[in-house]
Amino acid sequence: MSTFTLKRGLKKFRSVATSWIAEPSLHQLEATRRHELDIVLNLLPDSGRVLEIGAGAGWQAKYLANRGYIVSAIDLPSSNYLENRIWPVIDYDGSKIPFDGNTFDVIFSSNVLEHIPNVYAFQEEIHRVLKQDGRVVHVLPSSGWRFWTNIVHLIKCWNVPQVHGEHAKNPFTEMFYFSRRYWGRQFRETGWAVEACCSNKLFYTGHSIMDSRLTINTRRKLSRFLGGACNIYTLREIKRRL
Repeated sequence: MSTFTLKRGLKKFRSVATSWIAEPSLHQLEATRRHELDIVLNLLPDSGRVLEIGAGAGWQAKYLANRGYIVSAIDLPSSNYLENRIWPVIDYDGSKIPFDGNTFDVIFSSNVLEHIPNVYAFQEEIHRVLKQDGRVVHVLPSSGWRFWTNIVHLIKCWNVPQVHGEHAKNPFTEMFYFSRRYWGRQFRETGWAVEACCSNKLFYTGHSIMDSRLTINTRRKLSRFLGGACNIYTLREIKRRL
């Protein structure tokens, strides 16, 4: 086989392979986050004051408020979703939570902790603003998400992907940093008991596969054998830290 023929064949393969890969739309992202929040709601008390960390456009904050919770939301002023906000999200510096101590019944974050460089120190802030006997729920990318995102990126871009979070040196070791074992150990070391950990029961990757052409129900079915994209951790304090 000539070099020309091989290059032509590889180009055609890449064209076909990437035809089902699309950049995620805001509509699909909102639908995904709403599905995840439906799972989270089963883990929360029936009422109370909630803080969402890294609220983005405020979709989940608004959804929680519509369900009867008193919701405050914070995010960085550099958020990618600044222009898409549908909820009064408070800007903060990423380190100091701008509320008094012992304020919230629930602390919630979705795909946020992996982006915080000083995540150990940030746990102290969460302890500070959480009420005694409060509950914390974090949604975090899974090792499976990192694995499939690597595969899809290699097919689409033909180069090594960048790390997604702040804690790994490359996208391959990041599979460990997104594991239940890693986060479970970190939570225990910072004063939390992991009450439960479950999958979000949705399959998706960093490069969206077919975007909204794959329904939420289809993604749920795919997760049964390809794995869920996120893990949902429910935490309680082992002891008061502050």
